[in-house]
Amino acid sequence: MEFSKFVEKAVLYDKRNVFSKYEGSLNGLPEVLQDFYRESNPIDVEVNNVRFYSVEYLVDLQAEYSYLNAQFVFATCNGDPIFIHDGHVYIAPHGVKFPRWEMLAPTVETYFGELI
Repeated sequence: MEFSKFVEKAVLYDKRNVFSKYEGSLNGLPEVLQDFYRESNPIDVEVNNVRFYSVEYLVDLQAEYSYLNAQFVFATCNGDPIFIHDGHVYIAPHGVKFPRWEMLAPTVETYFGELI
């Protein structure tokens, strides 16, 4: 997937948004996000109240939201985890024992395309 349009729009949205290439291992990341993190690792990025996390913090993020049994958490919105499960992008409320998931987009590509 081509994430450069999202990155370009995110920087135009707020000049404080910072992305950087990442050359380390991306093992454990869903394949659909690997190009994004390799080319545009979000160092300090927030768009429409959605905070994206750098690859260096993703392991901690998975542990923090492990109660969801989600495939992969990559962002938050006001503390609510945004995650991939079976290829779809969801959000769920934090601090809820049995949170109800809400689908944000049917694919990661759609989610990034529609965020800005």
